[in-house]
Amino acid sequence: MNAANTIPAAERESAATTSSSGPSSGHRLLLLEDDEQLAQLIQRFLADRGCDVTYAANGNEFMKAIHHREYDLIIADVVLPDASGFQLLEQFRSQLSCPLIFLSALSSVDDQVAGLRLGANDYLVKPVDPHLLWAKIEAQLRLSNSQAAPVASLTFGPLVVDLVSRQAIVHDTTLSLTTNEFDLLQIFAEQPARLLSREYLFRRVIGREFDGLDRVIDMRVSRLRKKLDAIPGGVAIQSIRGRGYSLNTARD
Repeated sequence: MNAANTIPAAERESAATTSSSGPSSGHRLLLLEDDEQLAQLIQRFLADRGCDVTYAANGNEFMKAIHHREYDLIIADVVLPDASGFQLLEQFRSQLSCPLIFLSALSSVDDQVAGLRLGANDYLVKPVDPHLLWAKIEAQLRLSNSQAAPVASLTFGPLVVDLVSRQAIVHDTTLSLTTNEFDLLQIFAEQPARLLSREYLFRRVIGREFDGLDRVIDMRVSRLRKKLDAIPGGVAIQSIRGRGYSLNTARD
């Protein structure tokens, strides 16, 4: 696929000379695209509109990216060197809370229908005008924001996390949690049974990138785990060495 056919000449010139110094939209996007040249052009175009774009060149990088961060929207190619965008969506759709737009050279009606039936929010055929791509992105973000109703509580098995009173209850027993412990438990309860990397938790809890040395997340997880383990038949935090932690229902 020729990236030059996807971005018009005038836009290519603009993308090559602009940077992400424009006003920030605050949108966090994940771009899955194996054509590096095209990916760079799309990144620059979106960065010029204030987006924070994470780039994944293949399925393996995509899986790492979604485990390390949350996104407002995903743009995904279908034909990848190590996977199919359709297969990735089918495998991870239940774990993705954001819209996904396919951007692919596969132009048949059958391919487009297949992508939408798998749960994609839109399907664009390459080459696509970047302004149309941006309009589609904005439309999906507006729809996503309008549907996001405030959540008062989170429930997972016998665990109830009340976000208003900031209390956590397991089997009618209220946990005695510090502010930091409650914030950490809320993150786990938002994505139960999902493996959350130390890098992701550090970014959510501390608000900056993990330096590879700070053990504050491990210590907070350890303290929270002890309090959860004290209630039989409740929930438990499981760890996978070198990969991260996940909240699961406790095994008797």
